[in-house]
Amino acid sequence: MPENTTVRELWDRTHRALLPWTRVPADELHARSLEAVTAAVTVQWGGCDDALLDAPATDAQVHAIVAARTAYGFGWRDAVLGDVAADARAAGLGSGPGGLWAPAGQRHHGRGRAHRPTLRQDLEFVARHPWATELEHLRAVRCAVEASSADPRATLTSLYRTAWTDRATERRGWDDADWSQYLYVAELTAWAVVALGLPVEHPADAGTAVEDAADAVSPHNWTWTGTGLPEGFLDAAFEALGL
Repeated sequence: MPENTTVRELWDRTHRALLPWTRVPADELHARSLEAVTAAVTVQWGGCDDALLDAPATDAQVHAIVAARTAYGFGWRDAVLGDVAADARAAGLGSGPGGLWAPAGQRHHGRGRAHRPTLRQDLEFVARHPWATELEHLRAVRCAVEASSADPRATLTSLYRTAWTDRATERRGWDDADWSQYLYVAELTAWAVVALGLPVEHPADAGTAVEDAADAVSPHNWTWTGTGLPEGFLDAAFEALGL
């Protein structure tokens, strides 16, 4: 790896490596992960038949599922990204988007606890693809870019408005976090900067700038009470990105 490798170069390499995976349906990603995790715990438990799966899970079993999922996730990450994560660590360039560049020991999601009626249900829930959320961000960006002929303003407008519609339809959370956090404005913006080829050295900083712009234009205590993005947000986002 050249000593002068930059953060932006690593984002670009990460984007190119992940982009084909945005065309794989999320359900298929989860199914592949479930298959791999099930195979791993079957070996550990000496079997995994219907009698076991249809009984209540123990915390120890869920811990095993979490460990298998974590191992699968980092194996998948390294197979897809190649040397990107190692290059980022060698250059001291941080954990990257969604923690994709982080060492395995630095990305913790807890050990998990059994709280569903059966082991089968806990397995299906816990063993979802570890990087599905990041891939969903990229998928949303790709769709917005393709629908807008890669025009930056049109792409971002489509991206943010679609994110609003999707989240508002889900009706999750509402008031325990800023609306921009529910929309993943920072994460979507960072990937959009990369996908559009905007001249930004630190995509994550661009995402933070737009999230700050969202906070600045939102009325006090405003969450999801409006019918769409708060007035002035798009102009503030464009200004934050120099568009």
